[in-house]
Amino acid sequence: MSTNDAVRRIIPAGSYVLFLLFLAGIWVAISPFVMTTQPAGQSWLASTVNNVVIGVILIVVALLGIVGYMLFALRDLLREAQARQEVAEQVSQAPADR
Repeated sequence: MSTNDAVRRIIPAGSYVLFLLFLAGIWVAISPFVMTTQPAGQSWLASTVNNVVIGVILIVVALLGIVGYMLFALRDLLREAQARQEVAEQVSQAPADR
């Protein structure tokens, strides 16, 4: 297995959707301040609190999804490598037994 195949298995096309969700969460969280709907120096409006909370939830869910998928993909790659190594060891030991 080449390095490109391993990277493709760890970071599939579906991870890009989670990355876009992460970016959307950042935008939702900072939009009241960027679009100046939140007056500077005043306590937060209810809509600002809502945007920040929803944005943080989107960011956390996206990060958990990305990290979780990458951990499971890495686990599968390691198991596959161990299985190939065991097969190679059995093949190399088979002619010595005869």
